[in-house]
Amino acid sequence: MTSPATHDATVAFWAGEAWFGLGAETVHFVPQATIPAVTEGGRLILETPSSIARSPNGNGGVYQALLASGALDRMDAHAVASVDIVCVDNALARGGDPAFVGACLEAGAAVGCRALRRAAPEEKVGVFAADARGRLRVLEYSELSEADAKATVEGGAPLYGWANICMHHATPSFLRAAAADLGAARPLYHAARKTIASVDGPVAGVKLELFIFDAFDSAPPSSVALFAVDRASSFAPVKGATGADTPADARAAVLAQGGRWVVAAGGVCASGEGVEVAPSVSLAGEGLAPLVAGRAIESADGAALVRAARAAGGT
Repeated sequence: MTSPATHDATVAFWAGEAWFGLGAETVHFVPQATIPAVTEGGRLILETPSSIARSPNGNGGVYQALLASGALDRMDAHAVASVDIVCVDNALARGGDPAFVGACLEAGAAVGCRALRRAAPEEKVGVFAADARGRLRVLEYSELSEADAKATVEGGAPLYGWANICMHHATPSFLRAAAADLGAARPLYHAARKTIASVDGPVAGVKLELFIFDAFDSAPPSSVALFAVDRASSFAPVKGATGADTPADARAAVLAQGGRWVVAAGGVCASGEGVEVAPSVSLAGEGLAPLVAGRAIESADGAALVRAARAAGGT
């Protein structure tokens, strides 16, 4: 899914990379809608003297975007059984992870969510909960009170101990039903307070967003699956240039994971940082032994691994 600000650059990047071997006919770009940005007082913000400032309508816009773009029709035409959804800001997101997809298919889940133990009450992640009907809900961290974020149950365990990292499984039938439900009802928008570019310079404003998990409670509890994952191999988000979850943090997590894979396969990471293992070489550490066993990997960028894999496989 792209936004107006990223669509052309994203398509050009994929084309420049020869569609990563997939072929242009198999890659479908889904542009999401935008919504006007407003001031704290609810007034529209002008981006230019003749245009209103707009922003993408949030990851919850994916349902309508899939429907409007024809992607759901394409899924039906190709008998797609399930869709794996990941966020672009997670450097450790493993698309199409066989263990997760397999668990959701085995459970017959219309909706599946990777779940992660929260690192601390202050961590900026949504948390899983159930509503009065026992249906899945996600409470966004920005909408959770400090008391609720720190609440515990008997024994001291967190009341909200499992985090949502926006890595989901969905059936095309659920995606279509969610798009229809959102189209028939007034959507629930969430407020994100941001600095917004305007004709008069940067202003404090509000961007309205739909969240993907707002539709999850339309799925019966029996058709929902939560799948616990390990943080070190699944979650390295990029949230900002400074503070927690920076690009440097994500890079370190990617290199550390590759380093663990190399060591497990009998190699040594001589750089001390770890090593980047390209997905074209190994998805989850498998098949590395012929390339690294008994060897010291000098460079963290993993170029030597890519060359060795190409030499071994002829690709």
